Amino acid sequence: MKRRALSVVICLSRIGARHFHPSLNPCLPNLIEDTTMRITPNNGRPLLALAIGTCTALSPHAATIDEEVVVTATRTPIALADALSSVTTVSRDDLDSRQPLDLVDVFSQIPSLDISRSGGPGSATSLYTRGTASGHTLILVDGQRVSSATLGSASFQFLNPDQIERIEVVRGAQSSLYGSEAIGGVIQVFTRDGSVSEGSYVTTASGSNSLGKVAAGSSGSAGKWRYGIHGSYLETDGIDNLAVDSGFNRDRDGYRNRSLNASIGYRFDNGGDLALRMLESDNRNEYDSAFNPDERPYSDSRLQNINLRGRLPVTAYWTSELSIGRASDDSNNFDGTTGLNTGSFRTERQQLYWQNDVTLAEGQLLTLGYDYYDDRVKARTHYQETERDNHALFGQYQASWARIDLVLGLREDDNEAFGRHTTGNVALGVSIDDRHKIVASWSEGFKAPSFNDLYWPAGPFSAGNPGLKPEQSENAELGLRGDYDRWRWSLSYFENDVQNLIDWAPGPDFVWRPYNVSDAEITGAELIVGAYLAGWNVDAGYSYVEPRDADTDRLLIKRSRSNMTINADRDLGNWRLGFSVKSQDKRYTDTANTDALGGYTTLGMRLGYRITRALETNLKVDNLTDREYRLNRGYNQDGRQWQLSLTYRL
Repeated sequence: MKRRALSVVICLSRIGARHFHPSLNPCLPNLIEDTTMRITPNNGRPLLALAIGTCTALSPHAATIDEEVVVTATRTPIALADALSSVTTVSRDDLDSRQPLDLVDVFSQIPSLDISRSGGPGSATSLYTRGTASGHTLILVDGQRVSSATLGSASFQFLNPDQIERIEVVRGAQSSLYGSEAIGGVIQVFTRDGSVSEGSYVTTASGSNSLGKVAAGSSGSAGKWRYGIHGSYLETDGIDNLAVDSGFNRDRDGYRNRSLNASIGYRFDNGGDLALRMLESDNRNEYDSAFNPDERPYSDSRLQNINLRGRLPVTAYWTSELSIGRASDDSNNFDGTTGLNTGSFRTERQQLYWQNDVTLAEGQLLTLGYDYYDDRVKARTHYQETERDNHALFGQYQASWARIDLVLGLREDDNEAFGRHTTGNVALGVSIDDRHKIVASWSEGFKAPSFNDLYWPAGPFSAGNPGLKPEQSENAELGLRGDYDRWRWSLSYFENDVQNLIDWAPGPDFVWRPYNVSDAEITGAELIVGAYLAGWNVDAGYSYVEPRDADTDRLLIKRSRSNMTINADRDLGNWRLGFSVKSQDKRYTDTANTDALGGYTTLGMRLGYRITRALETNLKVDNLTDREYRLNRGYNQDGRQWQLSLTYRL
């Protein structure tokens, strides 16, 4: 009997007044003055907000609480409490407190996000959201796609947290708003600029594995102008990525990251806004050769993202926005001994969107838009095709009547490679009383085949397959949420059926090609709880996901079924103390489910001290018990590691 995909989700959400923010737009984060919920005690010093979660713990001494606003769930700013999708946010304060080395550290603390990694910092990394495939999570930077057109997924491990103001994670299919890749969810990264926080800072840090880091930046405003510029440099000797002792390649595999983020914006008298933003990340990561022990290979990569956006309030009820931008992903592989370039790939995406938000009546918002992007590939490898474009029209209707919230969405993509694809979304929320709310939704997703899948050059061992169909999914969800004085929760049940999964396999001629080989049915449970307990801000998350092959009923590889995170933080005058727990079940590395990587639990600790009003220091220790574990067969992960930083703010 065919199994249905089931899951349960428990997320925190604040149930407040239902309202839209039609004057703001999700792809203009600079227009949101401060969307992070903050808790301010009597001494005027902000308490640590909930680091990762969909709510912020309440303090009994709180003087003011600003409602948190999210934008990725609907492409329009709405109160987090009113989002009908499962949403998790990470603020700048959270990043400052946790001191993550990269986004892998951040994502590993979010329920239902599973990581597979081939070594230490900078190594190849895959992200699985709610058990879906590694290319099924759309990653946006300031509203723009940043995935590689050849790989079909984003190199998020190279995005430095020092350049980030805020992260929003939306779980569940979102293709009716964003198109391809949004089968498992959408993650949007907002870079730092002058609209949210002002001031200058310098941070220096050192740590395990000869880690060295320096970051500096300044954000501010002058009249109608705002600006921001932030730079960082990070270098570490890393670890020996290979777990198998073959007698060679015993060297450490180092990593280096140089990042720069700059922005400038202008606010007009009529409420219009113009903003230019740029992000660049230059990286070098070393890895081990499977064929030549003396080769000492390394990879140089560069990620660039630049966009210009203009927003105009056409009338009191109609706001229009136009964005033009470009994102590129360059990768060059080298023989470290000879300096010979052994492989070069560059993908470039020209992007444009035009979005119009129209207030039809009080509590009713209509969004109509057009998306366009053009992918181009340049490589030493000769692809059959090197360019394709995608046009899309999308619409969304949001309404709120008394105790009922409704969202309807529809999008049609017209892709040069595979034609038209239509996706829809329906979500309904009903408030039972002032503390409880029922949420139900149904949504569709799809993933376009990558250039590697379609056009990889034919050779004696491998070739692309131009006849591939897009992967597609149907996601259904039912939830119940609660909001109390000192804690909040949400419980939801979902199922996600994914069809036409693409996998590489040998054909009758023994040549490996990608095929639409199988379907997947995903089941699971997800729990997030946040509370203020005895002076501690606590958030805990648990997810249980069973991603199964619909034909064999075996678990999909590289996904753990059980995942738990706990974070607890407390302010003690000038001191700040925090703990993190991460626990995962085993994961299989083969389709037959005979080879498993063992589960693990790690403990982290962090301690901060404010020396003066301008100077503070932070110490963190990850994997405090020095637990040995693997996220990918044959590759090591860090043992116990520490980092000590000093920050001066003006």
